[in-house]
Amino acid sequence: MTQHFARGLAQLCLVAALLLSPVVHAQDASPYALPSSQAADYAAILNQRADQVTLFDYGPRALIRIIDFPNLQEQGRMFNRVVALVERIGAPRSRVLNNDELAQFIRSVGKSDATFAYGNDFLVSELVVFFNLADMGGIRLNAEEIALRKMLIESRWMVERNGFFQALKPQAVILSIPQASDRTSPPVSVQARTTILMHEISHAEYYTNPLYANYCRHFWRNVLNDGQRNAFRKFLSGSSYNPDNEEMMINETQAYLLYTPDPRAFNARLVGMKDKDIESLRARFFAGFPDAPLAEMRR
Repeated sequence: MTQHFARGLAQLCLVAALLLSPVVHAQDASPYALPSSQAADYAAILNQRADQVTLFDYGPRALIRIIDFPNLQEQGRMFNRVVALVERIGAPRSRVLNNDELAQFIRSVGKSDATFAYGNDFLVSELVVFFNLADMGGIRLNAEEIALRKMLIESRWMVERNGFFQALKPQAVILSIPQASDRTSPPVSVQARTTILMHEISHAEYYTNPLYANYCRHFWRNVLNDGQRNAFRKFLSGSSYNPDNEEMMINETQAYLLYTPDPRAFNARLVGMKDKDIESLRARFFAGFPDAPLAEMRR
């Protein structure tokens, strides 16, 4: 879902753990593979229609790669285990869940393999933690997870040294989105795809643009009042985000407040505010940082 890897304690736990003994990961043979990446801007990615997974390098910002999946199920197979490790309250931070544990955890929060996360955003540093912890725990990765690992290595964003994975581009960002389709379960509308892409790109901007991230922190601490911050904490904790993770709260608040136009995903009522209050906060945000990402969507 680093500047924000107060997201979890996995990296801190890993510092000591990696010094113990190397674990050789299983090089499972897999027919699943990610294609070569192609450069594209926001409009090109949004309007892409494909029945197969597509890989984009996001043109306006270096080191942002977007995986465009044909359906939510395929996206979930690649990222659900990472989502549990990095983002969700109640899942362990020092180890990776096996298949049975993951399925049980997803059920426990009222989600399915397809709906555990509608879009994803992870720094390479977080994915390195995931793959190292999976090796250390003897977790057998699925075909999609293996393909992600292979892509990171072939891109030279991650390398294996002395039996452990290390990030060569720790601040690089991997995003994922699903194709719009009414033939999938659940269906994904064009509006939902637009919202997911906007939301995830805003996270990538937060990770890769220090000026933007610092302004978001200022907005959270100095523009929002205690009641508004608590309202967003409550809203986000309802989706199993850790409300004590301040950096995550800041990052998710900017993404929901500013870049989640589908009212089914975010609206004033969901966060316990009035429409006029939300509109006022948006206006104050953009007045203070007019060069925020995706300005074309606000015209």
